[in-house]
Amino acid sequence: MKSSMITQDADTFVALGQAVSLAAVEGALDEQGTRDLTAALVAGILSGCMELDTYARVHDALANLLERAFQGPPRSRAAGASQGGPGAAGDESLGVYLEVVGEAWEKVAWADEVCGRLTAFVAGVFDLSRGRFGGGAWFRAPLRGSVEAVAREARAAGLLVVSVQGSVPEGNLEAVLETAEAPPGPSRIVLGWGERRTALDLKPAS
Repeated sequence: MKSSMITQDADTFVALGQAVSLAAVEGALDEQGTRDLTAALVAGILSGCMELDTYARVHDALANLLERAFQGPPRSRAAGASQGGPGAAGDESLGVYLEVVGEAWEKVAWADEVCGRLTAFVAGVFDLSRGRFGGGAWFRAPLRGSVEAVAREARAAGLLVVSVQGSVPEGNLEAVLETAEAPPGPSRIVLGWGERRTALDLKPAS
């Protein structure tokens, strides 16, 4: 059987997340399914792997989207998302996403329990209904709870809290996942998974 892979390729999960957003905007994926897949793919950014079930559900969502593409013109973006939000994925080629899904098979893991803990962590600390992939970072969404709670839940999910830097801004926060080499925001938590390092920057919500 395929073993869990640790890879620095977060871009695969970002592209799959954009594909999921496109499927949601076009009505090929319901709201709950979108949140579930978003959580699983953000967990993939953190760990480099995803459950087989996640892969299959992304594959099914794109198959439904492809079927809708042959049935008629796409729905208006206004019905699904604002400029710069999840609907921004609609500008991308569906063919590119289908190619990414094929390549993503190498990121599938069989350690379902591990992936499940990370997915639950993501669902608990991010407001996934307002999250988006890409746009200058791997993923961004409003933060739920305190920074202390994020660090505590990260450890419970098996993540290493490598460092906590800066001063946390007051008020509502936006959490931004990006490479640890990116310039830091006002406050940053560096999360580790094996040798992998991911920056979680906390910025004032716009």
